[in-house]
Amino acid sequence: MSHDYFNKKLKMDKIKNSPPKTNEIQTLWGIEIYNRLKLFPWWVSYHKGNTVESELRENIISIGHKLGMKDKWLKKILRHTVSEFSKKGLGSDYYGYHNIQHELEAAYFTLLSIDGLCQSKRYEITRNDICYLFVSALFHDYDPGKEFDKPNEDCVEFYIRNDKKITRLIEEAGLDLNIVVALIHRTAYPFEGKIADHARNKIQRLMCKTSTTRGDAYTTQKIEKLGWLLSVSERMAGYALGGIEHARDMARRNAHALGWHPSVINKNSVKFFDYLMKNEKEMFDMVISAVPQQFRTNFYNNVANFKESWNKELSLRDLKKGSKLVFVTENNSTDISNATIADLLEVFGTVPTLMRINENEFIKSIHDLNSIIVTMRLDEPDGKIIGYAKGGPLECYSLRPGTIDRYYGRRNTVYLEGISVIEGYWGGTGGHYLRIKFLNEALGRRYKFLTGYAHRDVILQRRKKLEMIDIVRKYDPDMLDYYRIDLNNSIYKKTMVDSYDLIC
Repeated sequence: MSHDYFNKKLKMDKIKNSPPKTNEIQTLWGIEIYNRLKLFPWWVSYHKGNTVESELRENIISIGHKLGMKDKWLKKILRHTVSEFSKKGLGSDYYGYHNIQHELEAAYFTLLSIDGLCQSKRYEITRNDICYLFVSALFHDYDPGKEFDKPNEDCVEFYIRNDKKITRLIEEAGLDLNIVVALIHRTAYPFEGKIADHARNKIQRLMCKTSTTRGDAYTTQKIEKLGWLLSVSERMAGYALGGIEHARDMARRNAHALGWHPSVINKNSVKFFDYLMKNEKEMFDMVISAVPQQFRTNFYNNVANFKESWNKELSLRDLKKGSKLVFVTENNSTDISNATIADLLEVFGTVPTLMRINENEFIKSIHDLNSIIVTMRLDEPDGKIIGYAKGGPLECYSLRPGTIDRYYGRRNTVYLEGISVIEGYWGGTGGHYLRIKFLNEALGRRYKFLTGYAHRDVILQRRKKLEMIDIVRKYDPDMLDYYRIDLNNSIYKKTMVDSYDLIC
């Protein structure tokens, strides 16, 4: 979890000192009802046990029961957690990193760590400690009012204290809300400098309020260590519970949330793991040794994969010097070559676009004559495909819940799925020219508009460059917005001509 207290203090003061107005409450209720309705199909699958979240729920209940927690209470708090995150826009359709899946993964992995530590007797963890860590893990990112993907611990504290059901469930388990919040404050990351100072001050004040400890130094020190255990566990969770595909999806979501360019994902992921394994070695070693072998293997394999990818990128920097990038609009008929399909699938599998589609749909769309596929190849028009831009008629795509396009059905809008470029070739001009070539092809097919999803910062940067691009539907806090470009604008026609000459 990230911390930005000093930038959000004014916002929090406003929240605390100004009760919501009636129309604001009605708006919030409307949003929650809408979120419930749009997620209804997912809820059906969730209750049938056919989602990742429902599998995590069952795993949590199983290990929670083993650790002595009551089934009825466990089910109630999990149901409330999933419900609150979903109806407040942080459910399965939320593109950011800090969604309900991450919360459940954090809770499950924390319990796995505790179970291993209890069995090894390396660290004394009481029954109460287990419950405190579990509840804190479940709600450590509960910041539905956040402006950015990264939650703020002060905001999390505010929302927890003002959720009557959460506070009632905490009381029902015989827990002290102040200790739960203290543990959450210890998850501030990175825990150094002003961030750590602020968190420690908060923890100290909270521990002075507790009914049993009243700021006892030993207990405060213990809570800080348990909070450290929670912090390390929640950051390791997704990378240990899943394979490389899940790990890369997490890294992409985190990069999107932080506004990183795709070219730095591997580099920054390696930095993240190095910090965890070196700067927090004591706690990392304790946690990794406590979890089952399969999760240790997963974690180390994922770390190795990111490091291997980063090293590959570094080596490609020298190798690609002097290489020629050739941009080709594919003849996507039924006669498209198997080699082209194989290359496209390779890029599709390793670098998926923001709005993911399944492989069968992707293959089917390759053969659709209405699809536009622009490939970036090495050296020759039939060279190795190292990237592509792909899209087609808007009517062929399912949009994010909440997106309504008034031109849907008029056959005048092309939808850009996204641009994918393999690792090592991001960061140059390849992605830019893929987009321009795609726009050129869309103009050639007499489309009037182009739409798609992009990070808000990317859209705003294009506006600064005088592009006529509008945000049709904003999505907060993940900021993966739906945009529209008017292709009839003269700036695009001029850009297409100039750039087409440059590319060819």
